Amino acid sequence: MMKETIIRLNKVSKKYHDKVVLSNVDLALKHGELILIKGDSGEGKSTLLNILALLEPIDSGDIYWQEKNISQLDIKGKKRLRKVNMSFIFQDYNLFEDLTLEENLKVFLRLSTNKKEDEIEADIHTYLKKFKMEDRKSIFIKLLSGGERQRIAIMRAFLANKSIIFADEPTANIDEENKKMIVNYFKEWKREGKVILLVSHDDFYDDIADDIYRLHKGNLSKVNRGGVK
Repeated sequence: MMKETIIRLNKVSKKYHDKVVLSNVDLALKHGELILIKGDSGEGKSTLLNILALLEPIDSGDIYWQEKNISQLDIKGKKRLRKVNMSFIFQDYNLFEDLTLEENLKVFLRLSTNKKEDEIEADIHTYLKKFKMEDRKSIFIKLLSGGERQRIAIMRAFLANKSIIFADEPTANIDEENKKMIVNYFKEWKREGKVILLVSHDDFYDDIADDIYRLHKGNLSKVNRGGVK
């Protein structure tokens, strides 16, 4: 059964000043797939993620959402698409330092979903248990370690329950045990038909990726491999 394409880039180019970051890039994200983007620092991986997430404009080419061209969609329209369909795992966590773990999750869900307060509390309780962080829920973010903050950022993305997760180096500061747990959640997300675009240097994800791409000097190319997904 052919998987439905949710977002697609067609010959997209982007440059900053005189540096070409993306050159005629083609890429399709389909339901139930995890796409892994690799490349050296400064090659434009985060820029590619931001363009797919409708956070950055393109210089040329086209962006399609469910095969409808949205290249000229206005800021309000892009914001609406993001709110309904996308969640993010950022490198810098984007957490409120002076709020507790639980308060951070509540604020996020109030802003990004239409859930009622009792639903929010029930979902948070479920995921705190899943991520083994129940004992940390009342601790201020500024008192938590980098690894704990990263786990919270990942938990937040899962809690949002959108159709696409954009993840930028999601487990860079996480130990092996917790990394394996999070990979299992990515697998679960795929089985539910969601889309994951993951930017990482880590070979840890190679086996669960449906396709691996490498970005180098503006060119995006698929990596040939014989691994098991």
